[in-house]
Amino acid sequence: MNKKLLVIDDQQGVAKVVGLIASSLGYETRVLTCPMRAIDVFIDFNPDVVILDMIMPEKDGIDVLNEILLTGKQPRIVLTSGFSDGYLRLARGVARFHANDDVAVLRKPFRRAELVAVLQAAG
Repeated sequence: MNKKLLVIDDQQGVAKVVGLIASSLGYETRVLTCPMRAIDVFIDFNPDVVILDMIMPEKDGIDVLNEILLTGKQPRIVLTSGFSDGYLRLARGVARFHANDDVAVLRKPFRRAELVAVLQAAG
């Protein structure tokens, strides 16, 4: 059975490329560019891995991460951000609060090889 990956990133191009690369590695993927729908899609899809952008309009990655972890499920989390490390540190703290230490970081802009390495480590 293929691992499931949910990509949540408001940048449509980034989300699509991540989804295509993950699919080529054997992941069943869903790509979401609207963070307002993230929790519903997460519950419906039940992914093993979530790639989550930290800076998004309407709802930031910290809020989405908290909602995901409040479900009690413990997916592997890959945090992405092109901004300061402050958001990434805060997100790691939120994950630790929910007893999920399975968190990786992928700084934007990332290269294909970096994404592949993170996805292979998660799979």
